[in-house]
Amino acid sequence: MNLRTIAEDRAFRYLMVAGVVAAAANFVLTYVDTGRLDFFAVAVQVVFVAVIGVALVAYWNYMARRADAE
Repeated sequence: MNLRTIAEDRAFRYLMVAGVVAAAANFVLTYVDTGRLDFFAVAVQVVFVAVIGVALVAYWNYMARRADAE
């Protein structure tokens, strides 16, 4: 499975949108709480969501192919 297949998957897109929204909310809350802009934390959170999303979608697609083979 290549990354293009994963990136085109609807579940991966939804996971990424949810991760970006959560990172944006965290960014705003951190700014309101401390008065500082924490770009590094947002970048780490988005990368973390992307890595977990790729792993989940790859696993789901693998299990779907395995179920179809049976």
